[in-house]
Amino acid sequence: MNRYISLLLFVGIVWGQMDDPETGEAVKTQDSAEENDSFRKHNLSIGMLDDRTGFSLIGYTYNVRQTELDEYFIGGGTMIFAFTGTVGWKHYYKKSRLSISSVLCGQYVIHFGFMGFLPTISFTLEYNLAKWAQVKLGGMGLMLLGGTSGESGGDTGVLPFMGLNFRF
Repeated sequence: MNRYISLLLFVGIVWGQMDDPETGEAVKTQDSAEENDSFRKHNLSIGMLDDRTGFSLIGYTYNVRQTELDEYFIGGGTMIFAFTGTVGWKHYYKKSRLSISSVLCGQYVIHFGFMGFLPTISFTLEYNLAKWAQVKLGGMGLMLLGGTSGESGGDTGVLPFMGLNFRF
């Protein structure tokens, strides 16, 4: 009998709810990213290249883990004849209406002319139009490891990007 009472107490504590002693109402915790409006997990980007998905006109990323200044994401993007799968980390140096951030990510690019692993680093300026829409511009450094079957090595370069980002 004591074992069942201990089990009920343990389950009650684990699944219990915190109440405000004065009002008796449930206290909302702000630990959950879903309840906090500033943590939006889905990103849709449209524009000329992208800091997260690289070679893409339309890209989607999902934030796996978020903190106040860091986002860890996975996603994919597409250009007319190319597909990019990506995983990476975004760090904000300044987060306000005009944010400054950098992205470090690894991408795998498949295209008619080449395919291979594409690590990128980018620096971004984001201007928030609304809580859910941003204008992004910046520069992206990349190094293609692999290439076509006729090539033995990769390629490096620096490219600018500009686009709209929608968070939901």
